Formats: sequence, structure tokens, C-alpha cells
Amino acid sequence: MAGTDTDDDLPDVPMSDTLKQSSADQLKDADAEVDKGGHPPARSDGFPRREFCSIALGGAIVAVPTVVGLRVALSPLSSGASGGILARLTTLDSLAVGGPPQAFKVIADKSDAWTTYKDLPLGLVYAQRVAERDVVVFSASCPHAGCAVEYRNEGDRGEHYYCPCHESSFKTDGSLAPDNTQAKRGLDTLEVIEEKLEQGEVWIRFQKFKAGISEKKAV
Repeated sequence: MAGTDTDDDLPDVPMSDTLKQSSADQLKDADAEVDKGGHPPARSDGFPRREFCSIALGGAIVAVPTVVGLRVALSPLSSGASGGILARLTTLDSLAVGGPPQAFKVIADKSDAWTTYKDLPLGLVYAQRVAERDVVVFSASCPHAGCAVEYRNEGDRGEHYYCPCHESSFKTDGSLAPDNTQAKRGLDTLEVIEEKLEQGEVWIRFQKFKAGISEKKAV
């Protein structure tokens, strides 16, 4: 979903009480001295330290597929080579034909094995209805260094996008402005889902793109 406010980070997975206790036990065992026969001392619960470490290592191996599964769960609507996450911005009628760009925060719920994180921000986009059935959406992330660009309408420059971090500037069609100082490419466009547009809904395929290079490359 999206509201009217950025890397592809996964949320930190909280550690269960059982794993916390296991980690503490490992630290205690690492400081214990071996007995006179050269064998690791037994734990208070009867497990030899060597056997316990094997069990702990097995737990770490099992945890790897959990993280991989989590990444899939974060983008259940992504598909094929297109990638990205399908997100609803607004209704078509809420955007005036020829009106100024509107900013939308792209947010989503993310879940792991323990917790559901509600309404986490994924990024910011600008949507503009340029014709009756034509909506253009730009990522608000500046392609120079990833700062959020601002839409401005001022003075002789009129309408344009501006990055306050390094003074990069862009025309309303996303292309580089003549006085651009830093960015190597124009603003990154995002795919608008045509089928949803025909139904009066503005949906996009949200993606992030690598900053600092001249080509548009998804990350």
C-alpha cells in the first residue's frame, strides 16, 4: 500500500529466548578449562561441550533458509524478471489531468517468524497525470547519491525537481535540467500497471535503482 515519504534492508530478526540462552551457554563453555584427560568438561545439563556446539551449529545452519524465506515473504507480489513490489498509490480520479506531481510514500507490512512490522516505509515517489489515461511516476530518490528530490515551482525556473543535497536538478519529464550539476542520469521512472489504470486505480511496480551511475540498474 501507499500513503501521501529509503535500500532493500531486511528488518532485524529478533532472537528467541531459547537462542539467547544458547548463545550465553556457548560463551560460558568457551571460557571453561578442559579436564585432566584433555576432554571438554560436561555442561551442567549433562551434555559434553563438543556435542552441544554441534547442536548449536546445526541451529545456525537451519536459520539460513529462514532468512531466504523472509526475503521472499517481503515481496510476495514480485514476479519474474520484472522484480519489484506491486503497490497501490491512489485512484485515477484523485489526480487532475495536467496537474502538478503528487508525492506518495510507498509502505508495506513486513513479517518474519516472530513479528509483523506494520507500515514500514519503502520509498517516496511522485505521480503525475499527464493525460486522461496516462500517469507518469518517478522515484523521488536522486540518481546521484540517493537523496530525496523535491518538486518546486518558482521564479524563472518554473516547475522542476531539485535535489538539495548536491543541487542536481531535473525537468518535470524527469530528464536532466541544463543547470544540473551532479546527476549522471535523469529521474528513474517506475512501471505503472496498465490493467489497474483501466480500472481507475494507480498501481506501480516499486523498485530501487543504483545511484551514481549513468545507466538505470535495479538493485
